[in-house]
Amino acid sequence: MIKLELLVLEDQAEIAKTALREIGIRKILLFPVKEYDEEHSHVEGYRGAQYVVDFVNKTKMEIVIDSEEMIDRALHILSVENIETEVFVYPITKHHKVTKRVS
Repeated sequence: MIKLELLVLEDQAEIAKTALREIGIRKILLFPVKEYDEEHSHVEGYRGAQYVVDFVNKTKMEIVIDSEEMIDRALHILSVENIETEVFVYPITKHHKVTKRVS
């Protein structure tokens, strides 16, 4: 099994989720994150005060898949939809699903 972590811009997360569902991915974990980006920081003003904007709001998507082919399909559909993403791939050596049983 393989775990994919995708970092997408916050406003593109819904489009990415829809695109991934089209190729058969049914379970996606979504986390709001802030990426520190000193290279693209800029100064903005509000009511006379100046402040530096150096964080970018993104959504982290975690997906567990069972084939390398699905990685290629996911990356292809995201590129077709013009979704800018950072992709991290991790192999999963063990996977346990624990369910609570009520007796």
